[in-house]
Amino acid sequence: MGENMKQLFIGIVVVAICSGILLPSSTLASIYSEEVVNTGKTSVALHIQQSDLEIGAILSDFGRIRAEIKNVGDEDINEVEWSIGIDGGILDRLHQDKSGTLTEVRAGTTEIVASDTLFGLGDIAITVTANNIEKTVEGFIILFFIIIYPEANVDFETVASGLNSPVVLTHAGDGSNRLFVGDQIGKIYVIQDDTLLSEPFLDITENLVSLDTTYDERGLLGLVFHPDYETNGQFYVYYSAPKDGEGINHESRLSRFLVSSENPNKADPTSETILFRLDQPEANHNGGQLVFGPDGYLYFGLGDGGGAGDQHGTIGNGQDINTYLGSILRIDVDTGDPYAIPPDNPFVGREGLDEIYAWGFRNPWKFSFDRETERLFVADVGQDEWEEIDIVEKGGNYGWRIMEANHFYDQDLADLLGIDIDSLNMPIHEYNHDLGRSITGGYVYRGERSPTIVGSYVFGDWSTSFVRANGKLYYLKETEPGVWQRFELQPSQPLNRFVLSLGKDENGELYLLSKTTLGPSGTTGDVRRIVVN
Repeated sequence: MGENMKQLFIGIVVVAICSGILLPSSTLASIYSEEVVNTGKTSVALHIQQSDLEIGAILSDFGRIRAEIKNVGDEDINEVEWSIGIDGGILDRLHQDKSGTLTEVRAGTTEIVASDTLFGLGDIAITVTANNIEKTVEGFIILFFIIIYPEANVDFETVASGLNSPVVLTHAGDGSNRLFVGDQIGKIYVIQDDTLLSEPFLDITENLVSLDTTYDERGLLGLVFHPDYETNGQFYVYYSAPKDGEGINHESRLSRFLVSSENPNKADPTSETILFRLDQPEANHNGGQLVFGPDGYLYFGLGDGGGAGDQHGTIGNGQDINTYLGSILRIDVDTGDPYAIPPDNPFVGREGLDEIYAWGFRNPWKFSFDRETERLFVADVGQDEWEEIDIVEKGGNYGWRIMEANHFYDQDLADLLGIDIDSLNMPIHEYNHDLGRSITGGYVYRGERSPTIVGSYVFGDWSTSFVRANGKLYYLKETEPGVWQRFELQPSQPLNRFVLSLGKDENGELYLLSKTTLGPSGTTGDVRRIVVN
């Protein structure tokens, strides 16, 4: 809410109270015609599906919050546990969170649940749950008067199409405002002035392992440009190369390439220098994100080796500090041969691999630094039930496979290794598989075109289903230090696409990379600029 609008709202309410006038919800809506009247009432429509159960509209009433719980299916749903929680504001000592159980929500019907009377002042976050689904909206309260802000809506501007499986998008940081998009099948393209150049910047398809077009997590997975690319022409690529051997599915490679000396939109394919290579036991959980940190070092992520449940050896890879798998690594690519170890890496001079910066990950699928706070946000894909977002610090153990997000997965492993659960680094946010199947990390937004989400962490989820493309976009807002709330970015039309990745340009604007096919096939992949209203 804009400060001027908020002051106007407070002023009108104060005048009304002093005059002995009570303002109904319709009047409150008229005060906020730009933000609220478009909804037709002081409410926000919510559409989160878990089987046939949905949370419908959340409504503001005099001193209370009411929420719709819908059964949109053909079968009755019994024993629906619900809750309404309110966080934030001041002078709110008179309210308590409310919960209960609906004995039955009949097919095709809607039940209304309500909070107790609220009293407070300031911005609030309202979270409604029904069984395992939940939704959070923001609002403002002054005494007993409540207004709920409309959710952020997202529009997309397509800047490139006809790709196979775009999995990484970045920029060169050279002032050209070009975008570079990496396609899983082994090609990197340039997007210049919202136009996809027909000739690839780099084509390494012959270097890649043969991909399964039905479904595959291997391929070209990472791309980053050196901070001094404008002068040294160096960029780095992470990809899956073929390799045979007992217990080996393929080899992960981190390579350095150079731009062509004759054409800035072409790389020199003969310039490859392999800096790092690692045998991978399975086809999945390859990680692959490449990021230069504010310290100038190169960070890259590796999954736990794949399969399910990290069943590698006795203790798995996530908790094994003598393997690179299940870790985020940090190296110095400006010195050494082929690289050097930063002297303050946590295992320098003691047991553990020197390259490891943090460990205990299942499959860190995308991570990024916030350019203002320099915090490192990592999205780690879950196993059976939970997806998580971590703020990663040097030397941190992020729990897998002892933990899946905040929940035990293999508590016996902690006992075996003598690990105190309290010593593990827990996520700042988690969600279960009723909301989505596989998290896709993003960025803290610092651009200009979407001011309502500045400072929020924008991320996605691949899809709610393997059968039907149904990816989602969300953002996390730090409502107070260490307290994070999740909100959905609602598109004007259903997305109906698999969310593969997010990218960022030189100005801090964000992009969605998605497609409609499950595996690396076809030409439905595209790049869309994200604009939040």
